[in-house]
Amino acid sequence: MINYSSNISVVIKAKLEQIKALKNNPDPVLRTVALTVLPELRKRVHVEGKDSSGGQIGTYSPGYMILRTGNYKNADKISKGKNAGKNKNSGRFTKGSVGFEEGGFAIMEPLKGKARPKYNRDSDTKIILSLTRQMENDLTVVATGTGYGIGYINPLNLQKAKWCEETYKKKILSKLTKEEIALAKKTAEEFTPEYLKTIE
Repeated sequence: MINYSSNISVVIKAKLEQIKALKNNPDPVLRTVALTVLPELRKRVHVEGKDSSGGQIGTYSPGYMILRTGNYKNADKISKGKNAGKNKNSGRFTKGSVGFEEGGFAIMEPLKGKARPKYNRDSDTKIILSLTRQMENDLTVVATGTGYGIGYINPLNLQKAKWCEETYKKKILSKLTKEEIALAKKTAEEFTPEYLKTIE
C-alpha cells in the first residue's frame, strides 16, 4: 500500500487569499501598468504628434510656425561666425498686452517693445501638443480613487488636452492606441504573478 499526502489544499487556499488580496487592492498592478504606458503615451503625443488611431494630429499653420520658431522679421541677427544671418532672438512685441492679478486688481500691462519668448522649436510642422514643454512635463501617473491612471497634476493642462481634442476633432489623450492597450495588458500579465509571490 502506498501512502500519499499533499499540501495542495493549503497551497490553493494561500493562492486564493493572495488573489483576494490583489482584488481588494489592485493599486500596485495598476500603478505599474500606468508607469509602463506613460513614456509611450508621452512620446506619441508630444514627440510623434499622433492621435489614438495612430494618425497625425494635424499640421501647424504658417502663422503659428513663426511663433514656434521665433522667426519674426524684427528678430536680431547673428553677425559673425558660422551662424551669421540666423536669428539671435525672437525680436520684440510690436503690439498687445498681457493681463495679471495684483492685490485683487486686474492689471493690463502693454507688451510693445518687450522681448518675445523664444521657444527653440524646429521647423517641423506636425502638431505635437507642446510649445513650452510645461504640458508634457506635467503628464504623469495619478491616483484616480479607484486605482491609477495617466493624467495631469495641473487642471489647466487637462483643459488644454480637452481643448486640443475638440479643436482637432480627434481622440488624442483620452484614449489609448491598440499598441498602448497591448502593452498595458502584457505588463499586467507579467507583473501580477511576480507581485502575487510577494504577498504573504
